[in-house]
Amino acid sequence: MTTAWLRDQVADLYTRNRQQGTATWSGSEYDFVCPSTVTYPFQWFWDSCFHAIALSHFDAGRAESEIAGLLANQQDDGFIPHVIFWQRERFEASVSTYAIAFRTNWLSDQMQPPLLAEAVEATARRGRGTEYLAEVLPALRRFYDWCHDVRDPDGDGLIAVLQADETGLDHSPKFDDYLGIAAPTDEEFLAGWHRVADPYAKADRRPAEMFSLDRFVVEDVMVNTIYAENLRVLADLCRLVGDDEGDSRYRARAEATTRALVDKCWDSDRGLFFDLAGIAERHLEVNTVTSLFPLLLTGITNDVVERLVGHLTDPAEYDAPFPVPSVAMSEEGYDPGVVGRNLVWRGPTWMNSNWYLVRGLRRHGHTDLADRIVDRSIELVRRNGFREYYNPETGEGNGAPDFSWTAIILDMVEIDT
Repeated sequence: MTTAWLRDQVADLYTRNRQQGTATWSGSEYDFVCPSTVTYPFQWFWDSCFHAIALSHFDAGRAESEIAGLLANQQDDGFIPHVIFWQRERFEASVSTYAIAFRTNWLSDQMQPPLLAEAVEATARRGRGTEYLAEVLPALRRFYDWCHDVRDPDGDGLIAVLQADETGLDHSPKFDDYLGIAAPTDEEFLAGWHRVADPYAKADRRPAEMFSLDRFVVEDVMVNTIYAENLRVLADLCRLVGDDEGDSRYRARAEATTRALVDKCWDSDRGLFFDLAGIAERHLEVNTVTSLFPLLLTGITNDVVERLVGHLTDPAEYDAPFPVPSVAMSEEGYDPGVVGRNLVWRGPTWMNSNWYLVRGLRRHGHTDLADRIVDRSIELVRRNGFREYYNPETGEGNGAPDFSWTAIILDMVEIDT
């Protein structure tokens, strides 16, 4: 598989999944790549960030449009919704099945992992450079200030999610006990979602009150790794445009988040990072791929790096034929297929987590292991096309077909740290 072939495949996919039009509710034009026309026709926050990064390799203008759709719906306090229902009237039947908290009929009231700075950086670097940065940096800064001001109420440097789906890892087994899930079924998770979200609705979804209810407060390792990395990227972008204050502010926050991950989430006995749950901050001690995510960061020691790499190379945990499974294969809740249920992140391999792990491995000098994961990832796409996720044991593609963020593999092939 050549890079040129892969680019062509991604370009064709992004043509099929392109959504363009004028929203009846706002009069705004939209132009974005939906995750999948079959199951996810709207604009999702972290999906669009991945799409922009992939698009930057062959169409920086469309990458800008992807980001523009997100920023067009930024709220006055800096918040950006995790779903924008641009063309909702065409998909009312689908919307009726979603367990999503709405801010308006067209905007959700939830966040997603904050990788917007990485998307902006890739788009600027391969496109209009500092001219583009000057246009979007004010909005970008407001978003990360919102994360800091609203989602870190205890000031420890770690931002918290208030619902499992804000992580993007909706049904991960690491949340089962905390959510009171008795069995991994669609019905159980829907009931768990309502146990969390319904009290929030009674509190008018005011963040301070949602935190005080302590229904679901998780300082998630993956979310905070992405947050730390993007604060560092944002600092670099500020420096590029001569904003020394922004450079200093966001670099200090990135370092604080990295320190907090190590100080509060690292379990030296097991050699893994674990989420903090509730105001009491107890560890969610389930071994999932998010426990490895801080491998991405430059501010961790070589000893921590080697412990994490040890898990990746352990055939009982993550060294599957088609790595990297989203749950350690040794975990009781590991399910490699999840076929016939609408449950995600309970075992299958996902391309976006591979992208982050590959970058971390290369950053810390483990290029051979990174190359093996890339080679196996390419084989998944060659065999099955762009699927939502893949069975780590057989390579079978499952979930939504023509899944757009799987095209982040293009950046894995042409990656730089």
